[in-house]
Amino acid sequence: MQVNEEVILFFFVLKWLAASGFILFIHYVIEQSNHYQHVFYLLPLSFFAANLLSQFVLKQHIGTDALIAAIYKNYGKIQGSFVPTKIVNVSLILATGGSAGKESPCAQIGAGLGSVCANLLQVDDVGRRKMVLCGFCPGFACVFGAPIAGALFGIEVLTVGVILYEVLLPAFVASLTAYQISSALGVSFFYYPLRFVPAFGQDFFLQLLGGGILFGLCAYGLIRAIQASTALTNAIPIWRPWKGLLGGLLLVGLTLLFSRNYLGLGLDLMENCIKGHPVASYTFLLKALFTIITLSISRSGSVITPVLFIGATAGSFYADIVGADCSTFAAIGFVSLLSGAANTPIACSILAIELFGATVAPYAAVACVINFLMSGHRSLYASQVLGTPKSRAIQDYVGKELKDLNAHPSDVDIQLPTWLRFLKNVRRKH
Repeated sequence: MQVNEEVILFFFVLKWLAASGFILFIHYVIEQSNHYQHVFYLLPLSFFAANLLSQFVLKQHIGTDALIAAIYKNYGKIQGSFVPTKIVNVSLILATGGSAGKESPCAQIGAGLGSVCANLLQVDDVGRRKMVLCGFCPGFACVFGAPIAGALFGIEVLTVGVILYEVLLPAFVASLTAYQISSALGVSFFYYPLRFVPAFGQDFFLQLLGGGILFGLCAYGLIRAIQASTALTNAIPIWRPWKGLLGGLLLVGLTLLFSRNYLGLGLDLMENCIKGHPVASYTFLLKALFTIITLSISRSGSVITPVLFIGATAGSFYADIVGADCSTFAAIGFVSLLSGAANTPIACSILAIELFGATVAPYAAVACVINFLMSGHRSLYASQVLGTPKSRAIQDYVGKELKDLNAHPSDVDIQLPTWLRFLKNVRRKH
């Protein structure tokens, strides 16, 4: 049965009443767990339970990566047990302090509810895909607090270099609706329009280029580290829940060695960083370490909030080195690192406008594009399809999933000799 946009959006409103309740529930769980200073001692048990549920209820791991593949290959068909299992897993991980986020789980739950509604309406495959995407995109919108950027992110993350225009209108309307529902139900969002952005000049532009390169290296390194850690974890020949137990014990040890600042969402530290407060120079490295362990072991939660945290703190670190405004570069790092890690430069440029104001937007957009190029044909979401090559400096494999290219690193990474030859030719012309 075919289904039009009006029916899709009607069911979407019903879905997001439930999904907004999930967001409020997660906020409540995190708030209550923060009252207990030593709750992180439960990390081994929560990791064990999360892996147990995934193995015996879902029979497989279903994250954003698998969801992207399902949208392409199976028109978004998702088993019904996915939604409650995801809610329980994410609640366990975030309540005990796992270094993960809530954006992707919220989007995944929205997509899962979309698939359930499609089953109830018995829609055709094209209608199912639209309903799944109308749950997927707003998941990012109402957690970011940025409806336009969230909608674009959910579409742009599917295919590198291509936007699916046929779902653009329903995705925008759905994201705006989700944002309004969440706001009406009391979900709070972070906004910090920058009061001061340095005037454009040669020195500032060189600082911006240098920052873009640093953030690009961070994005590339984070992608490779998560992929390597996941492969190493999968290769350990023991029962999956035992891996969760060991990973939780490792995080407990690291927390006792360093600090609780690197557990959980880390929103307070990230917001203070964007407001210009100083942070330790190694903060972004430790957050990356905690995140890599959490995601590769627990396989629950979102990588997006940790990426935003790493980007903001790396930007503050870079600003200290070059003597620039910490708040400005924390905001630029916040959006640009996500652009390179998820291959979403347009959405992240819009995110800078919605969260930090239009003044910083041109500079954030430059850093986002630099990050997008530097990550090559790699991504935190390996099921992304290459719609168009990023650059002539990278091998062209249009139409293939990025995970199929990762077996040949020389084909997916930017070839430095090509860039050096380009710079050499430009120098000769001048």
